[in-house]
Parts: sequence; C-alpha cells; structure tokens
Amino acid sequence: MKRFTKVLCVALVFGLLFAGLVFAEGDEAETGADAEEPASQQTGEQDLTEPQEQTEQPEDAETAEQPAQEEETPPETQPQETPAETPAQEPAEEREYRTDERTYLWIGLAYGSGAVNRITLKCSDGFLIVKGNNKGWKETDITTDSKTLTIVPSGGQATVVDENGTTILGGMGNGGYIVMSAAEDPEDRLITINGSKYRDGATATVTGGKLNVINVIELEHYVRGVVANEMGYSYPLEALKAQAITARSYAYRNINKHKNYGIDLCTTQDCQVYRGYVSEHDTTDEACSQTAGKVLTYDGKITESFYYAYSGGATLNSEDVWANALPYCRGKVDEYYSDYKWAVHYTMDELTEEMVSRGKNIGDVVSVQVTERHNTGAVAEVTFVGTKGTAKFTKSTILSVLGLKSFMFAMNDSQFVWSKDGQAVVSDAKINVLGAGSAGEGLSSVYVIGANGDVVETSASDVRITNGTETAMPQGNVSEGWTDDPVRSDVVYIAGSGWGHGVGMPQTSARNMAELGFDCEQILQYYYEGTEIGDLADFIQ
Repeated sequence: MKRFTKVLCVALVFGLLFAGLVFAEGDEAETGADAEEPASQQTGEQDLTEPQEQTEQPEDAETAEQPAQEEETPPETQPQETPAETPAQEPAEEREYRTDERTYLWIGLAYGSGAVNRITLKCSDGFLIVKGNNKGWKETDITTDSKTLTIVPSGGQATVVDENGTTILGGMGNGGYIVMSAAEDPEDRLITINGSKYRDGATATVTGGKLNVINVIELEHYVRGVVANEMGYSYPLEALKAQAITARSYAYRNINKHKNYGIDLCTTQDCQVYRGYVSEHDTTDEACSQTAGKVLTYDGKITESFYYAYSGGATLNSEDVWANALPYCRGKVDEYYSDYKWAVHYTMDELTEEMVSRGKNIGDVVSVQVTERHNTGAVAEVTFVGTKGTAKFTKSTILSVLGLKSFMFAMNDSQFVWSKDGQAVVSDAKINVLGAGSAGEGLSSVYVIGANGDVVETSASDVRITNGTETAMPQGNVSEGWTDDPVRSDVVYIAGSGWGHGVGMPQTSARNMAELGFDCEQILQYYYEGTEIGDLADFIQ
C-alpha cells in the first residue's frame, strides 16, 4: 500500500510538471502571434493614419537607443523612398537655374531684306539656352557642351544645332528662346554672331524662309555699344554723359518699334547706331557707368530724347518735322552750334523725275521755291511748279524729296559763296566756295584776272568776290535777309548748314557746351525744355 501511494505521488508530480510545461508553451505561442500583427498590417489592412504615428516615434526610439532602429524600417515609415512618391526627375528640379531680371532689348542685326540663311554662334564660355523677354530671362532644362552652335531655318522655325549636327532646340519660339553666353559674370558674357562680337546672347525669327538675326542684350550693355558710335569717344565727359542718358531714354521708349520683325530696335540712324562690343571705349564706358539707370523725363514720363549731329544754327519744334508736338522739343536759336556746310544741285529734268516717282502728276517742273520758313530761319515749305500743276512739301518730306542734310538751306539759280560775317550771300557769284580750304565741285583752285590783266592761280579759299556793294569769302550762313525767289534756271543750286532732322539735342553743340563748363544736366535742359533726370527703375513695372 505504501509502495502504491509512493508511485501515485510520483505520477502526480510528473503530471503537474507536464501540465505546467504545456501551459507555459501556450503563453509563448500567444506572445509570438501578438508580435507578428504589424507584419499583417503592412499588407494594407492598417489604417492610413498609423504611418504618421510611427514616423513620430524615432525621437523617443533614438533616446532609448533600441536595437530595432538598426533594423530595416517598415515601408510605411519611408514614404519618400517609394517610386510613387519620388519622381525620376527630382534631381533636375533641385538644380539651381540661373536667372536675370534686368531689362533686355532685341536688336535686329540683319532682318527683312537683309535676312540670312544661316547664323553661326561661338562662345569660349559655352552657352545657356534660356527663355525670356524684355524683363529678363530664366535658364531652361536644355543644355549643351558645344562652343559653337548653328541656327538654320526649318519648317518655319529657327532651329538650333550643335557642332555634332544634333538638334538641341527645334524652334526658338519667335525669339522667346535665347542662346546666351554661359559666363558667370555678366560683364564677361560675350558671344560671336556671324563673325562679329556682341554682349549677352542671340536669337532668331523666320520670315520668308530666312533668318532675322537678333542680338538679345541687356539695356546698359546696349547703351555702351551706342554712345561711341553716336558721339565720338574723344568728346568731353559731360557731353558723353548727356548722350548716354538720351540713348538710354530713347531705347526704353522705343521697345517694340520694329515688332513686325520680332525686334525692338535696328542698328541704324532710324533708331540708334549700334555696332556691338567693338564700339566700346573707356571714355564712353565711363559716361555710361556714371549715368547707369538714368533717363530723361518730362511730366513724370520718359522722353523720346531725339538728337542729331549739327543744328545749323537753330533747332526745330518736333511738329515742324513730324506729326506729334512734344512740349520739351521746342525750336530755338542755338547759341552753341558748330557750323557744317553742304551743297547739292539738280537739273529740272531730275526734279521732274522725282515728282513722277512720288506720284505727283504736275508735268515738267519749271520752277522750285522755298515758300515758307519758320521764325528761326529753317525751311518750312518747298513748292514745285510744273506745266500741269503744283506740288508742295513740308516737314521731313522736304529733306527726302531733295536729298538734303538739314532744313537750314537756300536755293539759287547760281552757285553760292558764303559771306565772311555769315549774314550775306552773294547771289551772282559764279563759283561755289562753301568753306575755308574747301570748294564745291572738287574746286581746289581758281584763276583770277588782276587789274593789270595778269592771270593768277590762287586757292579758292582766298577768293574774295564782290557784286559792287558786298564782298564775300567762303564761310558763314544763309543770310537772315535772304529772299526766297523762284528758281527757273535749268539747274537749281541748294546750299545749307547743319546735319540732321533738327529736333532735340545737336551732339556737336553738346560738345561745345561741355567744353565751356556746362554739365550734362544743363546741356539736356537747354535742348529739352522742362525736363529732369530720373531713375529708370521708377518706370519698370
């Protein structure tokens, strides 16, 4: 019995131990199931807010230095690394694009009838392909390593091709895309366009299957390329500063002047003479630098700021030459003018042909006459009389019809000799002597018959001619008392003084004022009445 009891006790002990072991294994199994629950949630069963809660945990986990952070983090905590969240071009968006928000101009180097078949661009600094307008530009994603690019017309577009023949830009978007020098410093941005060097960049438009060549240039750089061409670099600094201000003002006022060709301005006297980088000079650069951003204003607006070479003794009202009356361009006697004389002559047959070419059916021209002058002496009207009618010309048409340099002129049936004092013209003189040391018609010397009958050869500039009451020598101006009689001879002689349209600032007069000690503001206010110097930045929107 004792032995049975002992065996029973041992069996109970083993039974209890076995039961406890089974119980313990059951607890471990339940714990493992709980640990694997997040893995099942990764299949998409988890609430969408849970990844946000998990992404807030790293701060606590880091301070606890849990080994789990060294293991691979579940995908929910790394949404940035999934393909859906990370575009393939993300690095390109992070690229720092170069921009320029200064004022730019589109200058037509060759356009219209001068358009070309091909443009070759070269730049030792390489190129940027940018997109812009008058308010600046921004770099695009288009890149090239070429130092030489070619623009050709293709399908009505200007196409850019690199030196390997690869097309890098299928169309320049009517001048909206620009090939810009890649130099970091704006002062170093130089580009060669068909063999000539210019600042900044180039673009092109297509008309009639050919390319309009355009230099896209920052305003201040453009002014530097204008001043030395419009006014000699040897002029006094204050005169050059006046020129820089007028050139800058005119350029800004005339943006889009030639918009039909996709350009703002041309390179001729129709706009302003511009020849690019080769024109720049230290003295003119200094004038541009000292006046940078300055414009001429009247009544809160930027002026047109017309200018020309020689006044001939007087300026004109703007409406005396063109249609619009500008209150700051008023005609006046020019106290500071330099003299510049010229002369032309025409036969009546030539004048008849000119009338026909202009659609004036007046028959054969038999006379021509200055029929009206302004109070300054400038010619206001010229009348042609023909066998079938009469034609009158005024304003700027006078110069174009007769091919003249200024409105300060007179007509005669014989050649002119200017009086010594500048007030009288001997009308019956039969030689044309227009200035000291010079003579019309290539005349360098004349033969004079002396009182004793001897024939003496002498310089034309030494000739004195008398009509019995007046003695004349070759210098001076048209007389204030000159009578504008009709000219009916076979040849019409015309002589005058000055060079240019007569409106605004005569450049040689500005030089003379500067040499007398006037500063640029005084010069400008003398020729543009009621004006002030202002800041261009105040007018840029």
